[in-house]
Amino acid sequence: MLNIRVATRDDVVVIAEIHEICWRDAYGFMPEEVLSNRNRSYRQQQWQKWFDEDKSNKNEALFVFEESGKPVGFCMCKPNDDDMLIGAKGELHALYVLPKYRTFGISYLAISTLSKYLVERDLSPLCCWAFQENKIWRWYERLGFKRMIARNRRINNVDVPEFGMVHFEPIKLIELTERQLKRAH
Repeated sequence: MLNIRVATRDDVVVIAEIHEICWRDAYGFMPEEVLSNRNRSYRQQQWQKWFDEDKSNKNEALFVFEESGKPVGFCMCKPNDDDMLIGAKGELHALYVLPKYRTFGISYLAISTLSKYLVERDLSPLCCWAFQENKIWRWYERLGFKRMIARNRRINNVDVPEFGMVHFEPIKLIELTERQLKRAH
């Protein structure tokens, strides 16, 4: 059975493993120097630092998906700190699920959970970033996100084109994802 819970320090190693696997799977279009730099060690340091900096007390949230008690994915949100997306207060920052556990409902559960967290803290409108070659941005558009900007993100001296997207009606987004979750069960 699928469950979502708040991540703990004990999850750092498994989150790093999931992050590395999912990056390679979802972003195979990126140059190898980008993918190899974002290895498990890099991700473990990234998430350990998140806990060390006590980000959960800075309106950031990190959640773990479990299937029958086994971690199979994670999602994360935070206040928007990118002034390129004017007006967006909260960011849906990460959503990664191991390929064999991706189901119709898990992404809706993530979007609903993250959106509720941000709305409860008055961090809306909501934004997200999606690499242009990763067609997930089309799904975000179907959820009501609007493409506001196209730019290059510089990763390891490589420009990777991305879209910045904003959802101006987060309550409608939550309602939509909740309806989709009911359909999935």
